[in-house]
Amino acid sequence: TGEWIIVSPHRISRPWGGEKSSPSNQGFTKISSYLSPGATRSNGAVNPNYTSTFVFPNDFAALVPGHTGKCAPPGTCKAAEDKDELFQSREAAGECHVMCFTPHSDLSLPLMSEEDIQTVIREWMRLSDQLKHNLYVQIFENKGAMVGCSNSHPHCQIWSSQFMPYLIDLESKNQKEYFRKHNVPLLVRYLERELQDGSRIVEQSEHWVALVPYWAKWPFELLGLPTRHVLKLCHLTSEEVVDLSMTMKRYLTRYDNLFECSFPYSMGWHEAPNMIPNDKPTSEDPSPDIHDVTPESCDVTHWQLHAHYFPPLLRSSSVKKHIAGYE
Repeated sequence: TGEWIIVSPHRISRPWGGEKSSPSNQGFTKISSYLSPGATRSNGAVNPNYTSTFVFPNDFAALVPGHTGKCAPPGTCKAAEDKDELFQSREAAGECHVMCFTPHSDLSLPLMSEEDIQTVIREWMRLSDQLKHNLYVQIFENKGAMVGCSNSHPHCQIWSSQFMPYLIDLESKNQKEYFRKHNVPLLVRYLERELQDGSRIVEQSEHWVALVPYWAKWPFELLGLPTRHVLKLCHLTSEEVVDLSMTMKRYLTRYDNLFECSFPYSMGWHEAPNMIPNDKPTSEDPSPDIHDVTPESCDVTHWQLHAHYFPPLLRSSSVKKHIAGYE
């Protein structure tokens, strides 16, 4: 994103009088929830008796399609605040889906078989392609109550928006600027450098690498990268899917073994935006949406598919890391 991070490794040795805890096993339990097969959800819908993955539209979607299924142009929202530049609003259109990884409530990804993890990955690939009519597709998993997950059944969410999310927009601008200067994707060159150094590599296979990024802000933060230039999940080969299932299972198992608990984290796949050209003029709005895309902006060669993992744990299975700073 271009953000600078202050790194002070010597502070790990400072006297600790803060929160402490005893070791605990915070694993998944075999309980019934509204995401279980055959369960009735709060809106009255009944889940099928699914035996693998299960995808459905989010019953409480944060994003919904606009009146025409597209994002409203700037200035069309009826709120009175729009007349004042200090109180701006704009329709945020899109779609939200939920995906259950497995019918078993007591299984998380590291406890699933590699074959079942491959099924999850292929479903991610299908959704990446199916939702490409939106400007951006974000697949993410918030695992554990500590990161705000409201249901313990193993699942992720897919939000596809007709605008560029803020962090994705920052990543895109910085990757594009690097590509303009060096004619190679930033994260492709970055991985080359990390493999030469080797000190931050956590897992490495033929097609994937999991590493602690040089700019890590969170304890135990990970970055997942393919070893070749890939734009989107739906572009993965069969060999890369198999290899990813093995690599994911390994580094997620490392997480669980760290504090002997079902390790919480926020994970997000950042794939290339779906640049859709149209003949509408580019607006000056700071949050680009589908109306701001021009044919010139459709080249996303600068992008590299990657996954972020942000775990909240600090010193044990229950001591949470808080982002506190002097600013």
